[in-house]
Amino acid sequence: MSKPFKKYKLSDTVTLQVLSYTDEMMTAKLWFSGKGFDGTHHHSNQEVNVVVAGEFEATNGKEKHKVYPGQTVVVPSNNEHNMECLSPTGAMVSCWTPARKDIIENYTELEE
Repeated sequence: MSKPFKKYKLSDTVTLQVLSYTDEMMTAKLWFSGKGFDGTHHHSNQEVNVVVAGEFEATNGKEKHKVYPGQTVVVPSNNEHNMECLSPTGAMVSCWTPARKDIIENYTELEE
């Protein structure tokens, strides 16, 4: 097993740590200490989010629903989406296929 990747504070309320990646897929853990990201976004990668802790509201296209620990949200390619944390803190593991090159380029420095 190799050294873990560093944790990165993406905003005042979201921290990300890449767990693993190949060209075909990647996984990362995200911690929330507030609602998280503003608004929806989209990308060409398929995405699966697994809620580990807390309560979230998933926006997936035109649908919105609450998601709890152990539940997943599957996001098709190029679909507008967001995961808003409704509890004071929360965590989820996200998987993308193919791997998110923007995340690999910016957030994969190894811990010392």
